Parts: sequence; C-alpha cells; structure tokens
Amino acid sequence: MLRLLRHYLPLRKALLIASETVGLWIVLAAVGTAHLWEPTQLVYRALALENLGLERARLQAVLTALVLSVLSQLAIAFNELYDIRVSSSRYDRASRFVGSMGSATLACLAAVGLAEVWELGAAFDFPGLTLVGKVRVVVFGLLVGFVLLFAWRTLFHRVLLRSRFDERVLILGSGKAGHTLASEMREHADAGFAVAGILAEAPSANADSPDAFDGEVTGTADLLLDGLRLTEEGVERGGEEAGAAPVGLPDLVEELGIGTLVVSLADRRRRLPIDELLACRLAGVPVLDYDGVFERVAGKISVEALRPSYLIFNEGFVRNPWADLLKRAVDVLLSLVGLLVLWPVILATGLAVRWNSPGPMLFTQERVGRDGRPFTLLKFRSMRADAESETGPVWAATDDPRITSVGHFIRRTRLDELPQLLNVLAGSMSMVGPRPERPHFVAELVREIPYFSQRHLAKPGVTGWAQINYPYANTREDALQKLQFDLFYIKYQSFLFDLSILFNTIKVVLLRKGT
Repeated sequence: MLRLLRHYLPLRKALLIASETVGLWIVLAAVGTAHLWEPTQLVYRALALENLGLERARLQAVLTALVLSVLSQLAIAFNELYDIRVSSSRYDRASRFVGSMGSATLACLAAVGLAEVWELGAAFDFPGLTLVGKVRVVVFGLLVGFVLLFAWRTLFHRVLLRSRFDERVLILGSGKAGHTLASEMREHADAGFAVAGILAEAPSANADSPDAFDGEVTGTADLLLDGLRLTEEGVERGGEEAGAAPVGLPDLVEELGIGTLVVSLADRRRRLPIDELLACRLAGVPVLDYDGVFERVAGKISVEALRPSYLIFNEGFVRNPWADLLKRAVDVLLSLVGLLVLWPVILATGLAVRWNSPGPMLFTQERVGRDGRPFTLLKFRSMRADAESETGPVWAATDDPRITSVGHFIRRTRLDELPQLLNVLAGSMSMVGPRPERPHFVAELVREIPYFSQRHLAKPGVTGWAQINYPYANTREDALQKLQFDLFYIKYQSFLFDLSILFNTIKVVLLRKGT
C-alpha cells in the first residue's frame, strides 16, 4: 500500500487512478490542441483577439485538458468504479462507465460554459475555438477517452485475475483477532493482501484464554494450517506427526511463499517466538503488528483487540489548535452556504413533516458533544410526537412503527439532518465527526464497550467516517462497529480526510445508499 497524507491507498488502486487520469489527459489534450498544430486563418485571428501565441495557447489547452480529466475522474469515483468489487463485475463496470461518461460530460460542459460566460480565461479554455468548437472537443474527447478507459479497465482486471499481485500473508495466532483480520482481508480484496494461512498457537492452559476461538464464526476455518502449532521455540508438529522435528518459521515462510507476517497473538509475553521472528525479519520478510494491518485493510480500529499501549505510543490522536481553527472556519462557511442554498428544501421538508402528522416540525433532543459536554440537537421530526411516551429511550429499529411515512423518506434521503446546520453554526457540532449519541445510551455503552468515551475527543458531526461506512446504530454491536470507524477518523483527522468524507456523503445521499 502507498501512504498518502497519513492514509493508506492500495497500490493497485493508485496505479489505476494514475493511469486512467494520464490516459484521459492525453486524449483530451490531443483533441483540444489538434487545431493548433496546423492553424487556419480563423484560428490565428481568434488567437490574436485573445493576445496569445501558439506555444502559450497549446500550453493553456493542455492544462485545461488536465483539469477536465481530473473533473472526469471525480465522476468515475462517484460511480464507485474504484471499488474493485464493483469494477470486477462486467455488467456493473459497463453500466457505471456509461453513467460516468454522462455525468463527466455534463460537468465538463458546465465548467467550459461557465468559464466562457464569466470570462475566466485559462481556467477551462481551449484557445482559438468558438464555444461550439469547445463543446465538440469536450464531447468527442470524452467519448474517445472513456471508450479507451473501458478497454484499459477490462484488460486491467484480466491481468489481475491471471496474475498474483497480492501480498501473501501468514497470520500468527488463531484467536478471534486473527480470524477477524483474515475475514477483513477477504472482504477488502482491493487492499492487496491474500491470506495464505493462519498459524495456530499451542493450546493455552487457561480455558478462558482469548486465543480459544472457533474460526468458523467468521468463515475462515479453512485457512488454519493443519498439524502445525506456534510455540516460543518456533513451529511444532501436531496430529500424526507429533514428536517429529520442529519446523523453523523461516523455512515455513519460504515454503508457503509468504511476503508478510502478521502477529495477532493475545498473550505475547510467553508465547512470542522472538528468535524465529527476528530471523524472518532479517531475511527480508516484514513482520507487522495486527493493529496496524487491521487499520490499513478495514479503515477502522479494532477496539476488541486494542491495548492501552497502542493509544499511548502510536501516532495520531493529535489536537492541533491551527487545525481546529481551519476546521471551524470550514464548518461556518459550509453551514452558511448550505442554509442559503438549501432553504427551499428545508422549508418544504418542514411543511411536509407538519402536514404528515400532528406535532412540531422540529425535534430537539439532548446529545453528548465534544469532551462529554451536552448540547441540544436539532432535527426534523421523523417519528410520532409521542414516540417514547410509554417506552422511554430505546434504539430505533429498521422498520420502526413509530416512524411516519414522511419520516421514512427524510431518513432515507438524510433530509432530517438539515437543521443540524444550525448546530454547526452555533459551534456545538462540526460538518464531519462522530455521530452524537444520547446521554442515556452513552452511559450504557461506556460501561459495556472499552474506549467508547474516546469518541468524544472530537466534535460530533452531521456526517462522518462511521456514517458513510455503516448504517444507523440500532444495537450494542452496531455501536461497537461504528466506534471502530470513529476512532480511525479521530486518529487520522485532517482537512483532506474531511473533504473525502463530504464527497462520499454526497455520493451516499444521491445514490440513496443510506438507511
């Protein structure tokens, strides 16, 4: 994986993005500069009016092609074509490429048209052409470019299918952590890891050891290496070969073609084969810790396997006053723009809520904010006004009978969240952060889930890393899963990470992937 701005990007995805951007850029630049290599009198006259020479005009057209190719890449990413699981399907790849080409063409034409009307000059311009000529360049260039990209993408997946580019991983430890990591690696195939096997540790005398775990819970029992056990001295044989000469871990690594070792042992003080691991490391095989690999693969922090030392000595979880100031400035700007642009939608949603069922259009509720401070959350009411009059605070269910017909729609489209822009403006929330929970549930979850209170290190957000990766939390297990995403966000929080989350939030809403 490549490390970019403290985040990990799978190498195959990085190569695909880079190659497609360059390919689209070359096509658009070729089409956009074709008229400048053998200029006509009309082109010379147009360049004279723009006070441009041929060399400068070509450079400007090439830079415009680069900007439009990046804009087109956003359309490709918006249609999830950089999700290997989606892109690997020929049907999904074809249908989404058509959608991407349409949205990219519309976005590029809008950019070129607005640049012409507002006279932005070099921003989106192909010098020497009329507006009609620029439209032809964009439409023809993107048509040719996307056809070539589709052919390249098909070839790319065929090469991936027939070649072994994945890093072969051997997981040391057959406890729950090891099986969970193996399951995540299978689910996130684009991370570039292939689990060659799970090497079980020798049975512990403690019956309640966290290493005693049934691998079938996560469907990874087939990855266990039969007849081999990890001990302090190395790898011993079991079963019919019990008593035979032990297998050296470096020999096993070479035999299986292992590229990376991942240590997921729960008890490392007495059971970690230091000499064997050192021999592997000096032989050039990376030996990685479970926590770091899990983050890179799953995009979240494994709370169940988390140790205090990880939080103490690991990088991240930094609170920078300048970063907080920038985040606050962006929050104020986006909330004001959102209120100004969306006020007709906000008004229509409020009237629909009021018309659909008796009661107030706005729903107010106490939530827990940054550093545990309570605040009043604003939302459009999606349930009956007396929803908790008999039950008290309870989790919302998927098909909760308390939700009104309008409530189902505004939850699905996230329109019920729009009043939270006022919370952002007031400073009690941010645009991006963990989802704020009710004090009643927070008190319960802090007792039941380790490190749950750490999610209050950041301001709660209208959207967040957990919200776009996991549906509404309706149970303790859901809360645990969302906490893992929240801690990952808090650890790696940055301006660009926030922009990425906002982009993906728009995608989730428009593609109606929310719940």
